[in-house]
Amino acid sequence: MSPLLILLLGLVLTFGVLVAGGYAGRRKTDNLEGWLVDHRGMGSVLLWFLLGSEIYTAFTFQGLAGYSYTKGAAGFYNVAQNDVAYAIAFLVLPCIWVLGKKYGYVTQADFVAHRYNSKALGVFVALSTALIMIAYIDLNITGLAAIFRVLGDGSISPIVGNVLAFAVLACAIFIGGIRGNAIQSVAKDLLMFAAVVAVFVVVPVHFFGGFGDMFTAFSTKIPHYFELPSATAKDLGPLWLITTVLMTGMGQWMWPQWFGTAFTAATPRTLKRQAVLMPFYQIVKVAVLTVGFAAVLAFGTGLAGNDVVMRIMRELFPDWALVLIVVAAMLSAIVPAGPIVMTSASLLSRNVVQVLRPATTDRSVFWLTKVLVFPLTGAALVLTMLAPSLIVNVLLVAYALVTQLFPGVVIGGIFWRRASKQGMLAGLLTGWVLCGVLLLSGNDPVFGINAGLIALAANIVVFVVVSLLTAPSPNTQRFADTVEEMAAESA
Repeated sequence: MSPLLILLLGLVLTFGVLVAGGYAGRRKTDNLEGWLVDHRGMGSVLLWFLLGSEIYTAFTFQGLAGYSYTKGAAGFYNVAQNDVAYAIAFLVLPCIWVLGKKYGYVTQADFVAHRYNSKALGVFVALSTALIMIAYIDLNITGLAAIFRVLGDGSISPIVGNVLAFAVLACAIFIGGIRGNAIQSVAKDLLMFAAVVAVFVVVPVHFFGGFGDMFTAFSTKIPHYFELPSATAKDLGPLWLITTVLMTGMGQWMWPQWFGTAFTAATPRTLKRQAVLMPFYQIVKVAVLTVGFAAVLAFGTGLAGNDVVMRIMRELFPDWALVLIVVAAMLSAIVPAGPIVMTSASLLSRNVVQVLRPATTDRSVFWLTKVLVFPLTGAALVLTMLAPSLIVNVLLVAYALVTQLFPGVVIGGIFWRRASKQGMLAGLLTGWVLCGVLLLSGNDPVFGINAGLIALAANIVVFVVVSLLTAPSPNTQRFADTVEEMAAESA
């Protein structure tokens, strides 16, 4: 079977999954709450796959193997990151659910604007986070481009393939909303699990003769890849790993699309259950990292990091299996972009347009949100074509920026009554400016410490000091009472 035919079959099956999922989810998309948060009624099974789809993406399927291939043991930061994030989710997401249910939030900016009694702050957060999320869509498109580049041998332009795939995704999102995306995620995750297991089993047998021989080869031929810092990433040592885990772990739920999953759950207990069960997904990440290390010995060090997984799959699997793997890889790049696009669109329509033009009806906001799906997807495609990069590098920069929301959203938003809108804004701007200075000047890490965590520390200091010097939000007491009520009910 020719590479062109494999890709075409993969595209057809991928489009079929996207359209079927979007069609199945259409029954609850008659208004913004239904389209964006499934009327707060999503059960444990669909929520499991929705969270898994948003967190385990093209980055997991392709980027993480590429990172271990190019950077060595530094890639293990991402395994620890999610475990820290799930511990935070167990404590924080149920609180967000209760507040969202009581006050009718459907976006992160709703939460911020009401907590700090400032529509202007909500608009600012909505605009800035919508821009940051485009970088996350860029990450998924970059992964998709690697599939066309490695498997197609030039038979299909990555640009044409990306445009086709994301046009179909935009249409599926328009029709099915968040419930349709969750249904698509079921197919994506099952196929991704099967593909990762297949690669993890076949690679040791094909290249090394078995798992024991593979791990022996690791320890004798490339032991420096398992050291911190490794020979290929001398600036990424143990201190970088620890500080990166802390920074990304705190930042995970600051992404508006993941923050928003708290509003989709049927009950707070559903969210706690997911926080306990989601770490099982980490097994996938360890397997993918191992494949990246194996590729160093199997192919040498001349490949582009993003291409490693697809290169292995092309060499090892028969055509029929390769078609299914292509579908899994495409879905892992396309489906997780859905909630990101939806959230960006809702932030712009509900938290920017409607705030600036209060006469805009809820129905108009609903349709504007759906229509914005198309230009936002197009903007992400253009950005990817203009600024391609290693997938993990894109992710780490975006995380450093979005983590700066943590003090205002979690510390002040839920737990600290004295927080003020001036404190959140001053801290946020301090963190973003310092991030920009350090990252653009190439000073990351700084003395081994992740630049994003340094910016976060400065952010917290400014947030606390300015809050103490200004008046707290008048909604502080109501928020605190609501959270305390929830704690009492949970006990």
